[in-house]
Amino acid sequence: MIAQKCTPNQRNKNNLKDNHLVRTNGTRLMFGEYRNVFLTEKDYKRLKADFSGLDNLIEQLSAYIQSTGKKYSDHAATLRIWAKRQKLEQKQTPGIPDYTFKKGESL
Repeated sequence: MIAQKCTPNQRNKNNLKDNHLVRTNGTRLMFGEYRNVFLTEKDYKRLKADFSGLDNLIEQLSAYIQSTGKKYSDHAATLRIWAKRQKLEQKQTPGIPDYTFKKGESL
């Protein structure tokens, strides 16, 4: 049996196709007023399901990045941290108890 070897040009074409497929699956979308918060569609859907008020947090992050010039390597992780911190701050303030629940949960 004869093993068939690819030419260098064919290997480069195959690598380009593979790289292109990886990039199209992980396309980041721009969010926020200044269009500087980048999330994949998958990250946005997951965050939207986990946290209410996500769009407000995205706007806050967008304005913060624009005003300070800070750079974040992962905007989804940053939004998750900010949402958890905001939730903790709300629980610490006395007042009306929080009775929110996720879809599918019962009280």
